[in-house]
Amino acid sequence: MNKISCLIADDEPNAVKLLEDHIRKVPFLELRQVCYDAFEVMSFLDSHQVDLIFLDIHMPQLSGMELAAMLPKAQRVIFTTAFSAYALEGYDYNALDYLLKPITFKRFMQAAEKARELLLPVKTAAMPENSTDQAGIIFIKSGKTLLKMQYSQILYFEAFKEYVTVVHREGTAMIYKRMKQLEARLPAFFVRIHNSYIINIHHVDKITDGRAILGSRELPVSSGYKDQLADVIAKMSL
Repeated sequence: MNKISCLIADDEPNAVKLLEDHIRKVPFLELRQVCYDAFEVMSFLDSHQVDLIFLDIHMPQLSGMELAAMLPKAQRVIFTTAFSAYALEGYDYNALDYLLKPITFKRFMQAAEKARELLLPVKTAAMPENSTDQAGIIFIKSGKTLLKMQYSQILYFEAFKEYVTVVHREGTAMIYKRMKQLEARLPAFFVRIHNSYIINIHHVDKITDGRAILGSRELPVSSGYKDQLADVIAKMSL
C-alpha cells in the first residue's frame, strides 16, 4: 500500500504526542520525523523528502508561517495552531488544511483524506467483462429522476462539496455523491485531473499549460494528478 510520508513540526510535546497517535491510526500515513523547531525541519529537509508536514504556526525563533514561506511551493503543509486568528492567513501559503488545537481525530481524518485525495489519487480501472457498464450505459439518479445515459455523452464531472455535477452533451445533471465514490466505479477512460474534476479522455482536444481543453471548456490539471493523466495519454500516443 502506498503511504504518505509525514513530518511533525511542533515545539509542544503534548501536541506532538497527539499527532503521533493520530498518524499511527491512519493506514495510509507514515511518520518519518518529529522536529521541535523550524531549524530542525530545514536540517532534515536538506537530505530527506516528505510528502506532508504538520506544521505548528507558533514556534520559537522562526514561526511556522515564516518557515512555510521558505519551503518549496510543491511541499504540502497542514498548519496546526491554538490560535484561530491564524486560520485565513494560513491559506495564503497554499496550506492543504488548517487544524485548530486540541485536534480531534475526526477533524484530523478530514485533513488526512484531503491529503490522500491529492497525494494518493485512486487510479480508475476498467469494469469486468460481464459488467453492464461495459456496454457504455450508466443510470444517474438526479433528485427524483433516474437518467439513462451513455458514457460517451459525458464530458466531465465537477465536484461541489456535497454533490457532483455531471456535464454531458445535452446539459448538466446533479448527483449527491462524492468524487471518490464515482471515481472507483468509472471506466478507465475517465481520468481524475483535479480534486474537482474527472474528465472523459475521449472528449479532450488538447492538453497544454496545465489545462485540459474540451471544446470551449478549459479545466485545470493539478500537480497531484498530472502523472496519472500523463500515464493515460502515453498509452494513447503515437
